[in-house]
Amino acid sequence: MNGRYLYVDVNATFINPTRNLLPLALLNTGDVRFFGPGHVSSDCLARGLSSFIDAEGPFDLVISNTLVLFSDTTDPAHYASTLLSSYAYSGPKDDLLYLPIIAKQFSSLTLPRIAILLENDFYNWTMREADKILTSADFFIGFGEEFSPLRVELPHLGEERFANLATDVWADFSRTNSNRIASLLHFISDAEFMISPLSSRSLPWSVMGVQYHARAVARDGLNQAGIDPVTDTKLRKVVSLLKKTRIMRGEKRWVQKALNNSFAARMATTRYSYTCGSGLQMPIRKFFEIPAVGCLLVCRPFRGFAAAGFRDGVNCIIAEPDQLADLHFSFIAEPERAEAIARAGQAFILDRHSLDARGRDLNAVFGAIAAGKFQGSSWIDGHHRLRELSLRSVAL
Repeated sequence: MNGRYLYVDVNATFINPTRNLLPLALLNTGDVRFFGPGHVSSDCLARGLSSFIDAEGPFDLVISNTLVLFSDTTDPAHYASTLLSSYAYSGPKDDLLYLPIIAKQFSSLTLPRIAILLENDFYNWTMREADKILTSADFFIGFGEEFSPLRVELPHLGEERFANLATDVWADFSRTNSNRIASLLHFISDAEFMISPLSSRSLPWSVMGVQYHARAVARDGLNQAGIDPVTDTKLRKVVSLLKKTRIMRGEKRWVQKALNNSFAARMATTRYSYTCGSGLQMPIRKFFEIPAVGCLLVCRPFRGFAAAGFRDGVNCIIAEPDQLADLHFSFIAEPERAEAIARAGQAFILDRHSLDARGRDLNAVFGAIAAGKFQGSSWIDGHHRLRELSLRSVAL
């Protein structure tokens, strides 16, 4: 039977769709209530989190994220201003000043406390973030050990301009606290899937997103072979300029939607799309977006690629960035094979990494935590597996 859960967050959207889809995924897990700026009235916020729980509970567990939990580490007004520069929020701005109070109230709750970390960049975490999250929550939802390599395991890290900023803090955290981490990945909404065969697409390649080293090599190699890949629209650069010159103040929902829709539409005009997780081998969202939109995913894999269910030659193609020209001509020679791999990739994402799939994963995690049996989770051959205390172990 599904439980009753409380999600504490700011009702604000971000350019990365995973954050925006989380409330819907949570609603698939049971009876979920929301608390925080933009979710409840100013008067309700003033009465506090414990008062809300007393009035609306009981709840089996309470969930939040670092947008809330890290808010009490700085000046409230400055934190609110920083939030508004990156997140689109339409509630009363003064309500954001309650965030440090809410964070402290969350940390003192006796309910099982869960921190969702799917919108975090872990690569530059310090011990300050690790210590803070340990005092704020009991369980964590994020990239588990199988997706979190150590620096010494990253042969291409030195190629990235941010290499000297990378730490092992989260990789160590994921190993030390593996029995408290639900290892979950990004997921895709139904609206992001596009159904059209490769043969109907007018352009061959796309290489979208941040210009990590491997992607830059991929673009240059395709250009040298006379193949002009689709890249990001100039709209992103224009928006960035408008923000820097303060012509556009704060983040806008319509801008986020325009950028994301443009990204998907441009990629959907192409047959094959190359990506990577940078020298950090991160399981970024593009690994899931590319197959969903119907492209054939060609990539340098992230750490834990096979564990997440990706299979070279079956639902994707693993390739180094300087191999794309040769691949291009092999795809032309065997269009049916390319089509079959693209279709298999899309079916795989729908089955294992869609909104519905992640709702099922979260439901299993919450149920185990509420029952006091959760001992962590991991991915094995494309399946999310819980580790739980057995009844015999509990009895002993």
